[in-house]
Amino acid sequence: MPHVFQLTPQDVLFFRDARPMEAADPGRGAVWPRPDLLHAALHHAFLRQWPSIQTDWEGEPHMRGLKRDRNQDSSFRFGALRSLGPFPFRDGKVFFPTPLDWDMELRRCPGTDLPAPLQFALAARRREKRSFPAWIPDNEYAAYLRGEDAGRNPAPLKKPLFGNDRNIGIAIDPATGATIDGRFYQAEYLRLEKDVSMVFEAECLQKGKGLGVTDVFARPDAPNRLVFGGQQGIAAFEPAPLATLLGDLAAAPDPATCFLRWTLLTPAVFAGGWRPGWVEASSGNVMLKNLSPRRPDESREDWKARQKAAPPFAARLVAACVGKPVPFSGWDLQSKTPKPTRLAVPAGSSYVFECSAPAEAKALFPALSWPNRRSDSFGEKGFGVGLCSFIQPPKHTTQG
Repeated sequence: MPHVFQLTPQDVLFFRDARPMEAADPGRGAVWPRPDLLHAALHHAFLRQWPSIQTDWEGEPHMRGLKRDRNQDSSFRFGALRSLGPFPFRDGKVFFPTPLDWDMELRRCPGTDLPAPLQFALAARRREKRSFPAWIPDNEYAAYLRGEDAGRNPAPLKKPLFGNDRNIGIAIDPATGATIDGRFYQAEYLRLEKDVSMVFEAECLQKGKGLGVTDVFARPDAPNRLVFGGQQGIAAFEPAPLATLLGDLAAAPDPATCFLRWTLLTPAVFAGGWRPGWVEASSGNVMLKNLSPRRPDESREDWKARQKAAPPFAARLVAACVGKPVPFSGWDLQSKTPKPTRLAVPAGSSYVFECSAPAEAKALFPALSWPNRRSDSFGEKGFGVGLCSFIQPPKHTTQG
């Protein structure tokens, strides 16, 4: 069972994206941490706590050099680690990114040049300036999933969740360790408000051959501190006062429509850019298979054969509300080289699928929603987590 943790930074933290920095750039280090940064910090904490393989519960070392091993630099340890978050946490409430289609509805827009395979637009119900907070509490998010965002704005935050600190420093010559005369820099740091922490969900079920399953986070010697952020910030974590991170947000109500909306809680990396790789480019057909659970009396071979022959969902992508791509990169600690820059669809983006029937929409709901991760890359690191909801059919709009 996944564990929910509350993470408290010991000081300010430094997180930045992959945008190039100009001479007067403040550093852009005060952005909210991406899910892969948390995953990497947890993985490194495990490796620091147990630098050598624990054969009594990890099992024997992985056989390296096999043809199936695509990453020869990997330690092949703690590959079962999965994480979700982090998200802001204050006064018992978890805050999630505000959906970009808040108070929007499906509309038919004849004569427009929507990109394939989109057929409808997500348009604001009211013609007015829209300025929503970047984060909303879980009760507001639940209202959005129920369709209760129509005609209103999300409640504004009474005070910010976090801010940024700007510091000025002097450049250091890495060869001599001395300051460089006349060379200064600015840096932004993320500082949480005093009553705000971070929450995340994680699990790591280590399966050692012939040793059973070990819940790594439940071990008495499991680490409880992270080196988090680009400048080696320290953060402590402990069990959070939450049974689950998402609560009942992922529960599926009875569908009253064939239109299913999938809203991202975390960024996603898709093979098609803004379009998920599991959506056919021209038709918009969903290529995910409608898999069924294994029957009690069914052999593994028969179950596998039935899964292979399972048909895809009778659904197609018909609308999307997508934000500006988020560039991100990183540093590979093993190879000592920078990671390639990638572009992610931002959290809050939403996709609408038209299904053949309400029953098909109900079947597609758990295939897209948490705990599944539908990012084409980095799903194990928390990318591509989304929640589903049902929305009303599109309205017709004439050109004015």
